[in-house]
Amino acid sequence: MIDLYRLNLNLLVALDVLLAEQSVTQAAKKLFMTQAAMSNNLQQLREIFKDELLIREKNRMTPTSYATSLQSRLHEILEELRSVVLVGQCFLPEVSRRTFRIMMTDYMSALVLPKLLKSLEEKAPDIKIVVVPIDCNMQSAVSAVSDYDLAVCKGQYADSNMQKKFFFKDRGISILNAQHPLAKQETMSLDEYLAYPHIAICLNNPEVPTLVEEALSKLNRARRIKVGIPFVGVIFQMIQASCELIGTVPEQVAKLYQAQYGFAIKPLPFAMDEIEFKLLWHSRHDNDAGHRWLREELMQCLPR
Repeated sequence: MIDLYRLNLNLLVALDVLLAEQSVTQAAKKLFMTQAAMSNNLQQLREIFKDELLIREKNRMTPTSYATSLQSRLHEILEELRSVVLVGQCFLPEVSRRTFRIMMTDYMSALVLPKLLKSLEEKAPDIKIVVVPIDCNMQSAVSAVSDYDLAVCKGQYADSNMQKKFFFKDRGISILNAQHPLAKQETMSLDEYLAYPHIAICLNNPEVPTLVEEALSKLNRARRIKVGIPFVGVIFQMIQASCELIGTVPEQVAKLYQAQYGFAIKPLPFAMDEIEFKLLWHSRHDNDAGHRWLREELMQCLPR
């Protein structure tokens, strides 16, 4: 009995060509090796299979009955093995049944997933997407993303095992109930903005200030937060239910829900840094063709 790990699989490739060509010389040319090297291969194959495999008759080589029975099966096995290797180098979305797990906020899910789903229905009907909730500022991205395929998040990450790609930028705006005292104004002053209670996107880590708090602290001002919540989507319902709250949210998602909830959108009365989002993934996925395909598809789902 031969242990496969001791067997040089190149010998099986050589046998496949030898049986097809029925010539040591022609088989050697086809595999770009010397005739002596191919003769050595044939000798090793005879020892492995305990059969002559090819017998010289006059000016040609004739396969033995055993070699003839082996030929089609051997060729089929090698083709299947070749396809296994090639599948690792390419990706066919139309037949793939992979499941991808992506970390993102409810805000990003609302912006990206409907477009991604439409693309999957057209190009990859059997691919599945599982979304995992993420801290809205992704404080634990490096340790968390390594267990998943991708994350869409904010922040800077220095871990050498993580890869980053710019996704898109957004900016903060204010939203108010249509019956809010400031709703009819085109703009509002900073004093007016701070005069009313706020519903805020709060992080899991209270020691890390939000972008709004960072901007206001530079002006030695602070807003009065009545409700703090990590889910952007719920803020629109809260604004709909209150005629006094002011919410500060990313502009793109506000535009997405404005028609549904009928709130007013106002520019912020102070300067605030843009919100930059990145795709983040572990380096082990770099050469995964399916993973690259998914990243490209996500880039096509950006707000326009």
